[in-house]
Amino acid sequence: MYKKLTNIPTNLVMGFLGVGKTTAILNLLENKPENEKWAVLVNEFGSVGIDGAIYATKGVFVKEVPGGCMCCAVGAPLQVAVNRLLKEAKPDRLLIEPSGLGHPRRILETLSADPFKDVLNILASICLVDPRKLNDTRYTSNENFVDQIALADVLVANKVDLADPDSLQQFERLGSRSVPGKTVVAQIIQGRIKAEWLSLPKTPNRKSVFPHAHEKSQSYTQKQVNADTAVNYQRLENSDAGFFSYGWVFPEGTVFNFQPLHDWLHQV
Repeated sequence: MYKKLTNIPTNLVMGFLGVGKTTAILNLLENKPENEKWAVLVNEFGSVGIDGAIYATKGVFVKEVPGGCMCCAVGAPLQVAVNRLLKEAKPDRLLIEPSGLGHPRRILETLSADPFKDVLNILASICLVDPRKLNDTRYTSNENFVDQIALADVLVANKVDLADPDSLQQFERLGSRSVPGKTVVAQIIQGRIKAEWLSLPKTPNRKSVFPHAHEKSQSYTQKQVNADTAVNYQRLENSDAGFFSYGWVFPEGTVFNFQPLHDWLHQV
């Protein structure tokens, strides 16, 4: 018997590159009610999707939109991905992890309009911030970074065990200056956001600081590089706003020599 999907609780878990969004969502999934089915839509900046594979190993229904921002191209990638995920998973809750360089305004607008306005119940958006970055102009001048904070209902400093007191005080000032006020301002470690924050209502009148951000579609390049005659692999590249991602896809069954790989990774 067909079950009509309606009023599915939906949350954005957002934050800039490397802030710990995937870890936070994994913590939520480990503590979700056993009788509920949750689904995750993940958008990675890199062209080679990694987070989706991590979620899949946990037995979670997941759809992945790699390579840029899923809100671009008038939201078409986002609409297609959400439709497919809802049809296949029929979830009790939907978590959306935008790219660290994704703009939340367009995502929220797409999810709140047809054809999703009667299907999804958009609840509190959660933004994770690394307080150590609040003095770095590469972050504080980035439109996506600013608007992720501005449009969040729950503002969370992650990795506070690595931050100095001045950075934490700056984060608290940032949270207290928000208009309208944040529903929650909190400090955590290791992505341990609280499950009850997901049920908080969304504040309807939050404004984007940069309302015209991401009005043009992003582009990225892909090319295949042959390292030697024995192994063919793809190298995929993506860049935006001065940030770069490089990914490699190797044939199934490829075996790496551990020690040289270990030594190389510790050099970067």
